[in-house]
Amino acid sequence: MPGFMDNMLRQIQPIKNQGMFFGTHDPDRKDPYCSTGDIATVAAKWLLDASWNGQQDIPVLGPEDLSCNDMAQILSDVLGKPVRYQQIPLAALKAQLTERGATEAMAQGMIDMMVAKNEGLDHMVPRTAEGTTPTTFRQWCEEKLKPAVLS
Repeated sequence: MPGFMDNMLRQIQPIKNQGMFFGTHDPDRKDPYCSTGDIATVAAKWLLDASWNGQQDIPVLGPEDLSCNDMAQILSDVLGKPVRYQQIPLAALKAQLTERGATEAMAQGMIDMMVAKNEGLDHMVPRTAEGTTPTTFRQWCEEKLKPAVLS
């Protein structure tokens, strides 16, 4: 699985109050993002298919690769106000996680995942028609994020 669009919901307050969202990703690195709704749709399709059995990796990559700067532009368009992305150091993320109750091992696991993503983890599976799901980040922002920011 690539990045989840829905993780942006954790950043409602900084988007609303500061016009910013934060992360450890390189601001210009383009990666796949998908909605959890699309993950559920793909899972339901396979679970309801009585002819399918066995085990198989099913990529769910969303419709396009986006950078955090691309996402900031889309957020700005959808919300009608400037939103920018701010990259933070990995050490700052680790400190936030442990301050909020994560164990040292859990925090380090998250850091290791972020490093792997920045090194190309989400590009290990080639994009195919089957793995390309329909919900765009713009659509997701209009349907899910904008109502949450405006509430």
